[in-house]
This record gives sequence, C-alpha cells and structure tokens, in this order.
Amino acid sequence: MPGIGIINNPHSRKNKMNPQQMDCLGYILGTKGEAVATRDVDDIHEMAQLYMEREIDILGINGGDGSNHVTLTAFIEEYGDRPLPKIAFLRGGTMNIVSSSCRIKGTQAGLLMNLTRKYREGVPFETIHRDTLKVDGRYGFIFGNGLIHNFLDVYYGTGNPNPWTAFKLLVRGTASVIVGGKMARKIFKRFRARVFVDGKEWEQDSYTAMAGATIHQIGLGFTPFFRCEERPHSFHFLGVVTSPLGFALAMPKIWFGRKVSSKKIVEQVAEEVVFESEEPLKYTLDGDIHQTGKRMTLTAGPRLEIVVR
Repeated sequence: MPGIGIINNPHSRKNKMNPQQMDCLGYILGTKGEAVATRDVDDIHEMAQLYMEREIDILGINGGDGSNHVTLTAFIEEYGDRPLPKIAFLRGGTMNIVSSSCRIKGTQAGLLMNLTRKYREGVPFETIHRDTLKVDGRYGFIFGNGLIHNFLDVYYGTGNPNPWTAFKLLVRGTASVIVGGKMARKIFKRFRARVFVDGKEWEQDSYTAMAGATIHQIGLGFTPFFRCEERPHSFHFLGVVTSPLGFALAMPKIWFGRKVSSKKIVEQVAEEVVFESEEPLKYTLDGDIHQTGKRMTLTAGPRLEIVVR
C-alpha cells in the first residue's frame, strides 16, 4: 500500500552516535510507512524494489549527503523510467549540504513528525524541484575535482570530519596560500584537461578544479553555483583556472554567489560536460570520494520533487 518509506543509514555519524534514533523514526511513522536500516548497497537495491512494488508516495533518507546520493542512485536504477516518489532528506549525517541548500531545517525526528502529520491529514507539502547530476553512473547534486577533491581528502584525513574541522582547514589553507606553504601546493595542484561543454570545447587546458552542481551551495556557506536553477534539466559548471592567491581573493564573491572574472573561473550552464585528462581522475560526488579513468561525462539526471516542509 502507498505510504512513506524510510531508508536509514546506520553508518552515518549521527546514527552511530544515537542508534536509538532509527527506532524512534519507526515509532513516529506508525502505520503510515516503514523505516528500514540498510547494511550495504545491495540492501538499498532490495528496498528500492520493494518500495517500488508498494508504490510509496514519499522516500525519506536518514543520512547525510553521501547517504543521499548512494540511495538515490539505487532507486533511480531500480525505478528506471517510472516516476520516483517525493524525496524527503532527514538530515542524519555530518554533511547535510544538499538539504541546507534546499532550505530544509530541523532534526530527524522533527522533520519526520511534520512529514507524517501532513501525510496523515492530507495537508499539502511545500516542495521544490531539483535535477540530479549523473557522474560516472552515479547520481548526486555536487561534483568537484582538483582542489575540491584535495581539500576533502585532507579533511577526511583528520579523522574527525565535522563543520568545525572544515572551517579550521579553510583558515589553514588560506594562510598557506598567503605564504606559499605546503598545504596550498597540495590542494591547488594543477592538472591538464580538454573540456567540452554541450559539444563545444573550452579554450583553457589547465585547471586547479572543475565543479558542477544542481544546487547552490558547496559547504561552509559558499554558494558558487548561482545559475543552477537557470533552466530545467541542466547544471552550473565551473572551471577554476586562477592561481591559489587569485582564488583566495575571489572567495568573498564565491561566498555571496556572485560572478567571478572569467580570467579566474570559467562558468556555463550545461546539459552535458565531457572532459579528458592526462591521468586518472579523482573526484567527489556529494562529499564521497571516487576515482575513474581519464575521461568523464557529466549530464543532468532525473528531476526530483523534494519535500521542504
């Protein structure tokens, strides 16, 4: 029967710290749905098949950004051409950039209580529509390589990933840029690539990062993807070509979501981006780190209806 289906990620930081929270969500749902803790990707695929058969109305994901993109990938693969249910992000992770960018606020229990009450009483939800971003067979919202991957690599290497750690690393990295330190050289290592945006090749061939997203934020309040909603079935793509110092000087504009000089950051709204590098590509998708070959394709994925409140 239709209802609300919840996928709990027991490995997310919040759920590890408070495993009883997942049981609490089940109690809140009551007879209006089901909440399941999945151990691995195979479990998620099985639940996607089950929820599809039951024709659930809302898919709730209790995890962070990484849990979101892994769960959505499995559901998109299983649903195929069938419409996906409404999506509810329950903010159960350390990184909740996607939900924050969608203006979703609150605790896991609070969000689900509101969701269940409205569903039970037939009250309309406030929703928004966002495209997903398909990268190397995975679906998410925020792609980045170069300095973005390198920064996250250092961030996870601290063994204590949280917003305060990220902020301290940002400060350290900025200071390292000013003095030309080792950390800046590692994070801002340049790479060569040919980039084709909607079939047309960019003139630049040397970058410190490339990034694309269908949401505004990239974390710590920075909103570089200010054109992500310009048209449906597309994403905002950026190529960072400036020096470490040039990037540091552009950070205020990136924070406020304003256009940066094309001498520093090349940008375009795109439906497809293909790039070829001289070496295997390491990248992040919604905070998870991946590696692929020397060629990569980014396209707009299925458009989702996301419950805000």
